[in-house]
Amino acid sequence: MPFRLRFGEAGPLRTAEGLRWGAVLGATYAGPYSERALSGERFGLLSSSGFRLATGQCTDCPVPEAALWYFRDEVIATPESGQPVTGQAPFAPDGDALLHPSLVWIGAPEIIEHAALSEDGRFLLTPAGRVPFAVTPAIPTNRAYLDHSTTAFFRERPLRMRGATLLERGVPIFVARTIWPEDTRVDMDGARFEPLKEGETLTTLIRAQTGGVTGIYAVRVLWERHPGQPRRWANRPVLAFVLDGAQGDDDGAHGGHLALATGVFGPHGEWSDWLVSNFYPIDDKSDKGILSALVPMDNYLADLNSGQAWYRPNYMLVAVMRESRIPSRVQATLQQVFHGYYCHAIGYDRATNNSTALVIDPLRWLGWNIPETGPTSYLAAMAAFPVAALAQGSLAGGRDAFGLLAAEKTRLVPRDAFEAIGHDLLGLLDGDAPKGELTPFERMLVADVEAVLFVRIPQIPSSRRFGTYPVGSLVELGGRVPWDGDEWETAPDPGKRLFPERLTGSCR
Repeated sequence: MPFRLRFGEAGPLRTAEGLRWGAVLGATYAGPYSERALSGERFGLLSSSGFRLATGQCTDCPVPEAALWYFRDEVIATPESGQPVTGQAPFAPDGDALLHPSLVWIGAPEIIEHAALSEDGRFLLTPAGRVPFAVTPAIPTNRAYLDHSTTAFFRERPLRMRGATLLERGVPIFVARTIWPEDTRVDMDGARFEPLKEGETLTTLIRAQTGGVTGIYAVRVLWERHPGQPRRWANRPVLAFVLDGAQGDDDGAHGGHLALATGVFGPHGEWSDWLVSNFYPIDDKSDKGILSALVPMDNYLADLNSGQAWYRPNYMLVAVMRESRIPSRVQATLQQVFHGYYCHAIGYDRATNNSTALVIDPLRWLGWNIPETGPTSYLAAMAAFPVAALAQGSLAGGRDAFGLLAAEKTRLVPRDAFEAIGHDLLGLLDGDAPKGELTPFERMLVADVEAVLFVRIPQIPSSRRFGTYPVGSLVELGGRVPWDGDEWETAPDPGKRLFPERLTGSCR
């Protein structure tokens, strides 16, 4: 049965109104312009050849029903039958082979690479020819979307897209869900080697880019094992940390967000296929349509609704490794966390176990002794408890206020964690700690890192206001937003997901 499309407009681009991505798997047209999303791709450290396309309504996937429930109308990749899967085998992060995750949220079944946008925005110019073009529409809670500044930005660069080729009155049209600028690659030979200078810190690097696309995409090499020698980073594994900035139109999002990625550098410095561990409050709906999941980097940053680069500037620390044992151990541990997260064996709490804690805790479990920076203030926490309880009319409000102020900051504040990780990594590589005091994991880290990069990723222009760098503490947050919470500008609240209790028993 043909997939019927209705078209709207977003700037000069057509939008495929009413498109349900979970319904496209049986309706796509096999054209010459695109490749299947599992054809020759990688999911971080793993080849996509061991996966198959599905949706969360799959009945024969080796995935807990509790995990599938969150992706009922989404395109995912799940392991092929017979593949070793996290959650079905004993947890052994230092095993010889990385197990497959239960699922990867890929969003769409096809990929187009090396495409250009036509001047009128109606067509894609691909190596295989011209194809009519449209984009997925904005979700109802997305308050900003593509505009003429977006299309001007995309017309200047080659593009990689995730989407689907659908037939409209017998004519193929490619509908994009993700648009990734292909010039966001690392120039391995040209990236400047510039260690932190006297008085320079990761804080100063982050704060130096204060607004969206007004900054530029840039790569700086902070540490290198063999400065001045040819860089052989192609096909090398990486461990990367992504810090998302503050939104310009949401006072509730000035803290930013922290995610971790693993993968392999492409032959020309490409990194769109790195696999990002993206933890969000699992049972809260997102105004951006974000789902807590393992997701390819191009989707993480550039999905037209949920991509972080549409909302704020981003920053990344990349450790280039000589072998995969460190990234593999980290990825295995995070996959195990996701298994427990979907199954509700691991819970979310914005003070004691938020998205930042879910990233940094596994690193410490593995033996990386990232220094703690302590709580904001125990005294302030004790003082805030009765005030917040009275103001909100509940003990829960007091507990939340106490928990936030008393929480260890590297487990609470994304930028604090990002900076602690980065400075400790650079310190380890510079030999700041005696080797006898290092854990086995830290000794491997010191032995394997070839280079450390700092990457600035500007906000993609759209009708949304430009964001800025994230706050580094609750004190800084208090100085940036209105004291009266009623005066905050916030995103719409899409509500909760009512997770069926019966599904907690679907995990073994």
